[in-house]
Amino acid sequence: MVLARTETWARTRTLIARRRILWLLISRDLKVKYSDSTLGYVWTVLEPLTMAAVYWFVFSRIFPRGTAASEPYLVFLLLGMLPWQWASAVISGSPRSISGEARLVRSVDVPREIWVLRTVGSKFVEFLFSLPVLFAFMIILHTGANWYILMWPLAMALMWVTLLGFAFILAPVCVMFSDMERLMRIMVRILFYMCPVLYGSEKVLQSKHINPVIKAFYEYNPFTTVLSMFRGAVFRNELPPVSTAVHGTIVAFALLIIGLVVFRRLEPDVLKEI
Repeated sequence: MVLARTETWARTRTLIARRRILWLLISRDLKVKYSDSTLGYVWTVLEPLTMAAVYWFVFSRIFPRGTAASEPYLVFLLLGMLPWQWASAVISGSPRSISGEARLVRSVDVPREIWVLRTVGSKFVEFLFSLPVLFAFMIILHTGANWYILMWPLAMALMWVTLLGFAFILAPVCVMFSDMERLMRIMVRILFYMCPVLYGSEKVLQSKHINPVIKAFYEYNPFTTVLSMFRGAVFRNELPPVSTAVHGTIVAFALLIIGLVVFRRLEPDVLKEI
């Protein structure tokens, strides 16, 4: 146990010392992604913006939602879809965060966790790039924020913890079991509808017609807490209950600890495999 803690602190200090390398890797990812693109970072927000417009049309014009509590619905959607795009991009990209850079992983003398941090970090920067679009729509649609917007840094930090947990598990496991990458594509689609992206979490947590097991999934789902915290900055009724926030936070940190353990134990086998 003592040796494990010593190694953990040693790796953490090394990662902090090599933070410049991490930033260079993130910058390289962004430059490569947009190098051949005329529109550049616009592509980062084009997909969620297009899908939000489609869902807005479907649920506001074809199938009216019957309530004005979360209007304007387009802002409501963007507050869920932009953070979700960050999450789905990390979950989808983590399986190749190590295998996709096999030569560098073997040859560069840095803690291998840096390759996972690069994946989460580059998608985080893309998320930050998308926020001006959200603010623009808030201004256009005359939707103001409240003081709960101060919780956004906490929401981002909790998203980091959650996604690092997922990424530390998926990166090595998908090297050892290639079918996991295909499975995760399906899981991301399922999670999109099982997380409060298109709707508010209270629709599930306060419903009398939903199975308690499904309610428990939402109660302990870190994404429920994160997305509700983002929405609460504009729509106060969307703030997560204290119990939900506590449970989601506990699960997020538990996921991170499990991810670190899995990553460290599989690291020798992964290096042999790649």
